[in-house]
Amino acid sequence: MITVPVDIVGGFLGSGKTTLLRRLLEQGTGARGTGGVTLTMAAGAAKERVAVVVNEFGEIGIDGLVVGGLGYGERMVELSSGCICCQLDTLHFEIALDELCDDVKPDRIVIETSGVADPGTLSDRLAALGRPLGSVITVVDTVNLIHVLSEPIGRDQIAAADFVVLSKLDLPDTLGAAAAEARLRVHNRRAPLLHNPIDGGGLQLLFGSGLPADRRNVRSSAPLPDLESVSWSTDRPLERQATLDLLGALPPDVYRAKGVVRYAGASVPALVNVTAGRLQSQWEPALAGAAGPGGALVFIGRDLAAWRAELLAALDACVAG
Repeated sequence: MITVPVDIVGGFLGSGKTTLLRRLLEQGTGARGTGGVTLTMAAGAAKERVAVVVNEFGEIGIDGLVVGGLGYGERMVELSSGCICCQLDTLHFEIALDELCDDVKPDRIVIETSGVADPGTLSDRLAALGRPLGSVITVVDTVNLIHVLSEPIGRDQIAAADFVVLSKLDLPDTLGAAAAEARLRVHNRRAPLLHNPIDGGGLQLLFGSGLPADRRNVRSSAPLPDLESVSWSTDRPLERQATLDLLGALPPDVYRAKGVVRYAGASVPALVNVTAGRLQSQWEPALAGAAGPGGALVFIGRDLAAWRAELLAALDACVAG
């Protein structure tokens, strides 16, 4: 079985994380939930099974009640009290994730941190366990952004983000998108900014890392109207270090890259993901029978004409001789 990628949704108290999760769940037709730490499972627009773990700060899971009351919840199971990224030790954290995968067999796990948690800490814990990190998504309240930036944890949440979602832009007291971006860029220069409400295309960009277990081929699609994508494939293995060097230095306008490749001399393929400049490459024995002898990659970003030709030529140069 392919290792299930984990996405992290963070943001300061009241930023709108639950609203984003609602949008994610609304793309599906069914769900499962747990409260306290809250788990919800849905079949998304891409036919993925998504397990959503909602962390609560305090004894009463208000967010869990909100998510559980959407009409998606089939059952509620208490996994643990408190925050999964703060109060579970490494062993129990790994056990909880393993039990989650065994129970609902999701294609993806989405963890919503509490409003006072640092997503970077959770991503470090996932890396220590060898769990693939999909996206770190931080929801930012544009009405209260000045206050959020005055809090160290608020700045840390923004700095850790692969993607930043601007919320409450429709309210009269919002700073507005341009003023918010100017302040956010001081703390994070690489994360693309998206505006709420997030539609299906935006959700595909935010939660689009990895390959679901039932997909054997990389498919090219542009998740937002102003984004473009390009696919590349080869029937020959790739030089590992040259490929990793290339993927680790993609143009900033390439927001995502993902696919399955075989490196020269390797017995199993590797699943590669680039999310806003953050590269991951991990061996995936479960794909040995599905992947071809070479590799297939898809790249999503803006201003395709500026980087397409150079990128494709560089990929061709990575093919083993």
